[in-house]
Amino acid sequence: MNGSDKIQAAIIDDDEEFVFALKEHLGFFPEIELQGCASKYNQSKTLLQKENLDLVFLDIEMPIKSGFELLEEARKTRKEMFSVVIYTEADKYILQALREEAFDYILKPVKIEELKTVIERFKLKRRNEQKQIYTPALKGINEIISLPTPIGLRFMDKNNIILLQCTKEQAQDKPGWKAILTDLSEIKLRTGTTAKDIMTLMGDKKFIPVNQSAILNLNYLGSVEFKTRECQLIPPYNGIRVLASRTHLYDLRNKYDTL
Repeated sequence: MNGSDKIQAAIIDDDEEFVFALKEHLGFFPEIELQGCASKYNQSKTLLQKENLDLVFLDIEMPIKSGFELLEEARKTRKEMFSVVIYTEADKYILQALREEAFDYILKPVKIEELKTVIERFKLKRRNEQKQIYTPALKGINEIISLPTPIGLRFMDKNNIILLQCTKEQAQDKPGWKAILTDLSEIKLRTGTTAKDIMTLMGDKKFIPVNQSAILNLNYLGSVEFKTRECQLIPPYNGIRVLASRTHLYDLRNKYDTL
């Protein structure tokens, strides 16, 4: 792996036990290069000024100043900002984390599966940024909605949702809905959420059901092939394959096929 492929990371946390555990977990990922750890205010402030930082695991309940205050100070002085993973014992900070545009939010003690998901998401984000990924220019102001997740509410612009899908992670699991975003990250929705709930939440004709397990944002739909029933998304999302059911295809043809 080239040095340029490495993810330059740092840990800000005043609890040595959790720092040790996170360092141990990060050791399983060769793409991570740890730039340092800090537990006190001055140490943390200095570490957050390192120019090449990509990803910072930031505890909130820190001595002297909170993690959010440290983050605010770093933003005032840095030319390029790193991505932040809020890393704490309580879920009560999730709303503020969203407002601060944190990249992710994980609870202590961290599980290596969750860490893997975060790192894979970050790698995908960086690849997309390097490719200068295209997303449609959507007119109008942001349309903020609150997605119900297993740990609370996720506030976001619904224009950034490409697709909502109902899938199973494991064969024995019950189907559950998730939202797929423009950066190809996913947000799992609260258990028990239904397609009807989603359509009510969106409140918008741009979101259309194409089968019992998929609701598409029309802004990202390029074409529908009647013979194969395949819904082709616009680049760079054309790798996502979605089939319309016969019933929903009939509805689509009646609604949009004017010839």
